[in-house]
Amino acid sequence: MSNEDGKQSEHASGSSSRKIGILTPLFAVSGVLLAFVLVYLAYDYVAMRASPCEAIFKQASLGLSTRISFLKTEGEVSIGQEQLVELGERAQMTALNLKTCCTVLDAGRVNPEQFLQCKSKARAYDSKLQEISAVVERSVSATQANSTQEEIPVDKESAGPAIPAAEAKKRIEQTVQAARSISKDFNREIVEVRKAQALETLKLEAPKEVIITAQENEPNNDGLNTNAIPLQKWISASVGEAKDADVFAFVTPSTYRDWIVIKLDNRSTTLEPRIELFSSDKVSVGHRHSTTPGSNLDYRFVSEPDTRYLVRISNYYGESTGGYLLEVRASKAYDKYEPNTGILNARSIPADTEIEASIMDGKDLDFFKVEAPDGAKELQVKLINASTTLRPRIDVYTDDKAHLTHKYNTTAGADLAFSFSTNQGKVFRVRVSDYYGDAAGAYKLTVAYSK
Repeated sequence: MSNEDGKQSEHASGSSSRKIGILTPLFAVSGVLLAFVLVYLAYDYVAMRASPCEAIFKQASLGLSTRISFLKTEGEVSIGQEQLVELGERAQMTALNLKTCCTVLDAGRVNPEQFLQCKSKARAYDSKLQEISAVVERSVSATQANSTQEEIPVDKESAGPAIPAAEAKKRIEQTVQAARSISKDFNREIVEVRKAQALETLKLEAPKEVIITAQENEPNNDGLNTNAIPLQKWISASVGEAKDADVFAFVTPSTYRDWIVIKLDNRSTTLEPRIELFSSDKVSVGHRHSTTPGSNLDYRFVSEPDTRYLVRISNYYGESTGGYLLEVRASKAYDKYEPNTGILNARSIPADTEIEASIMDGKDLDFFKVEAPDGAKELQVKLINASTTLRPRIDVYTDDKAHLTHKYNTTAGADLAFSFSTNQGKVFRVRVSDYYGDAAGAYKLTVAYSK
């Protein structure tokens, strides 16, 4: 082999080595990029399998956003800024509604027919965007060619013949209106799907030991549109949309003041419940809420007898939804001597006999009437506190309702005893209450006598 051949061979070998040296890092980079792509695709595949509704949302959102981007670039003059913004907002709303429908219906497993209807609405909105895009494209062609061709229907496979600007604007207006109508219908459908599914879930999850006797009847969103509900009965209802509220009316039992318990049994994992009570003239009396999604809630208050109230059920933040069971129950917390809140309906009790009674709440007053036996010169009043809360006060009146004397103890849970002369008469009225008028508790009372 000649020296020249050797040099050429050496040159070729060196050149190959240099090429390999240059390509090696390129292969390495390509390998890393390929690895990243594979990891991303694998992650995306797993994410789609784990959350199909999120994948459906992304796919719908991407497709609609692409069409909106084209319209912003090519059709702002033809469409108008205001309508273009609305189309974009409704496109995002359509994707979100489709995701909501998918989530509520568990990707179509709960109700495949409803899920298909949701997908159909989304496709219909996308189709209208596609029509607008085609008209815009044909209008641009007409402008470029300075064409005055007559209108020809849009071909599904291509943009079709050019359209003059005036005709294009008219057709865009009509299609935008149709798209708006489809979007509104879809919104209404999603509300109904959420309501229906909330009630369906409620039916599925209702505990076997609870007997449901009634179902709410919409509309019942305010004090002018209420559902009357019976006491001691469970009813089923739902907060079906973010701003929904359910208002119910009930009447407390006649004769007795009593503790009323409004009990909400949450049958969802989403609703953050709020209970608000109103008087019959629609003035707010009080409220309670819970910020824990899916939590139960109750509201307790002492009612006057035979009184109408309204109770409003809603979500606390104005965002969550869910089904629930509702019961309004009278506790029958009164003692056997009720009603004896006023001096005119004082209950007669025998002298020298212990009775058991209770102060139900801070506003409760217990009146008793006792007659001193013949020859009795003094009556001894003795109260044994059966609670750790009541701060007892006892007032004594003559039979003609004149105040005679009183004693009290401001220590919660304390007993109380004192005596008084019978010089003022033979029949006396004794009133038991809480000294500060804001505590309650059970007690035993004896009015003894001595001769």
